[in-house]
Amino acid sequence: MNKEIVLQEIESLIRSLDFIQDEQAFIKRKLSSLLENMVMHDFIEWAEELQLQIINREMAIKLLKSDIILLRNKVKAIKSINNIVDIGLVQDFKKFKQQVVYLETQFMTWKNDVNDRFEATLF
Repeated sequence: MNKEIVLQEIESLIRSLDFIQDEQAFIKRKLSSLLENMVMHDFIEWAEELQLQIINREMAIKLLKSDIILLRNKVKAIKSINNIVDIGLVQDFKKFKQQVVYLETQFMTWKNDVNDRFEATLF
């Protein structure tokens, strides 16, 4: 084969390989962009859902705390004999205690799940 032809063919091969590299780089950038957008979109949806959960939990805590403060004020205000509290107030106390324990348990599970998601998102 003629040297000139061989050099042209070699240059053609190099251009073909350059073309493939450029196209792969373009596809890689597109894929990265797509993944970033998907992760961001998913993360934004998750953040919105998380914010709603926080707002709902704050409202539940506020309402429960208000009820417990009312109970405390009732217990403080009653005149009791030998420091005996009315059975109705004791039942209210037990009900509120169960609700607080439930919220604490749910919160710890939720908090661990959220922390795991944060860790997965950051790394």
